[in-house]
Amino acid sequence: MEKTKSLKNPLIKITGLLLLLVSFIAFIAKAPAFPIASENLLPWSVWFLIAALLNMVVWGILVKLMTYVLAIIWFFALIAAWVPDTSTVTATLTELDWDDPEAVIEFGEAIFKSKGQCSACHTLDTSAPKGRCPDLTDIGNNAANREPGKDARTYLIESLYEPGKYLVPGYGKIMPEVWKNPIALTKVEIAAVIAFLQSQGGEADPTPFDEPIDRAEVGTTAEALPPLLTGDPEEGKRVFIDAACISCHEIQGLENPKAGEVNEDFEVVTAPKLTEIAAFNEPRYIEESILLPDAIIVSGYGSVTVIAQGVTYQGTLVSQDTEKIVVRTKADDGTETEHTILLSDLDDEPIEDLTDLKGRGYLTLTITPIDSDTPVSGEIVEESDTTVTLKVGDETQTFSKTDMKKQMTLPDYDGNQIVGELVSRDDFEIVLIVDGKEETFDPFDFDDSNFVVASASGKRLKVKSPMPANFPDLLSFREMADLLAYLSTLTGATAEEGSDEATSDTQEEATE
Repeated sequence: MEKTKSLKNPLIKITGLLLLLVSFIAFIAKAPAFPIASENLLPWSVWFLIAALLNMVVWGILVKLMTYVLAIIWFFALIAAWVPDTSTVTATLTELDWDDPEAVIEFGEAIFKSKGQCSACHTLDTSAPKGRCPDLTDIGNNAANREPGKDARTYLIESLYEPGKYLVPGYGKIMPEVWKNPIALTKVEIAAVIAFLQSQGGEADPTPFDEPIDRAEVGTTAEALPPLLTGDPEEGKRVFIDAACISCHEIQGLENPKAGEVNEDFEVVTAPKLTEIAAFNEPRYIEESILLPDAIIVSGYGSVTVIAQGVTYQGTLVSQDTEKIVVRTKADDGTETEHTILLSDLDDEPIEDLTDLKGRGYLTLTITPIDSDTPVSGEIVEESDTTVTLKVGDETQTFSKTDMKKQMTLPDYDGNQIVGELVSRDDFEIVLIVDGKEETFDPFDFDDSNFVVASASGKRLKVKSPMPANFPDLLSFREMADLLAYLSTLTGATAEEGSDEATSDTQEEATE
């Protein structure tokens, strides 16, 4: 009896009520719920539990009811603390808490999938359907092998701030500068995304970095260049159908009135879907894709012809990375086969003209400097009009395009060839060094129509668009302007909303 009275002591009641109120205020103030997770002095989950149990014993019915209500709120708060945050990120952080790297990575993942819009084009699963941009599986490890001379973190920083500076082979320049409007990621958000990407096959690095851009000087609004031509979108839709663009390209809600018919004017191929072409690309890109179809080719749609170990492969370039390519060929009976070809297995071909090597598809170069007898081979890193820089082993070396020894091939009329270093040449004699010995040859003894003078040799992978190169010539100026106007309206939502109308228009045109 005395024990029960002691529990009813006003001091105990007041203490229990104060504990309840203080711990609940800590909950409202978003103090850590679990004392193990932080050294904060207000682990309200523990104090609230003690206070609730005490008040349930010592107070009367009114306070017990109040305690019960607060305990229900407390219970759901704990449940919420256990459930991972899956909402889209709207708050702006000013600093990352690197004491909890997992939280930083989770924040970066949320930005990647929401505000950053990265997942709209990139995938994180090699088995997933191919995206508009490279798959990022294990990018935390693979990024170190993307761009010569750059480690993984440096490459990722460059990719987010200056995405057009280096393009993964097989992909065009379509990624926006995410620090500019309308995406407008802050430095903290970009750092979190980089941490998330590093965690894919690697480890996040908390080292601070300086932005490679000056936001104040450059400005943070990406100004899309308007198309050079303007026209009527409705007329452009008719051009898209009449010019047979629809035979290869698909637009949701727009039916091909001649589907299934054989077109003898050109080969019908699988081409990129254009339902959302204007949602992810600037008008100038769409314009360039028509006027210069080989300038930027969507990955998986380019056609190639390569020779590897003496075998010629001609078909569609399915994928490409720094080590291999996958080429899909089609036999006469329609059977398709995919071939995985190592870039190292591509045959070297002689190069007479050393201008625009990378633009012409050359991946590697083998040259002999004029002051050396030893050939040098390496991957082409960069070039100018007068020099070329190669990655030779773990180092980069720059060579003059003019200070290289030339090799000459002399084919005779019987099919034999003599190959040597070119010393001099005129209409009456050709002087070569063959097997270390200088020899003179009469040009009239050889088939001069097949003379080859090479300053170098290299492996080449030239990707071409299957789109007819003369397509712009087939349209009038007005038709080209209308077609561009129509394609610039294709944002996905536009095509979907107007699908019924588009289908109706197409069927009417088919009956005219």
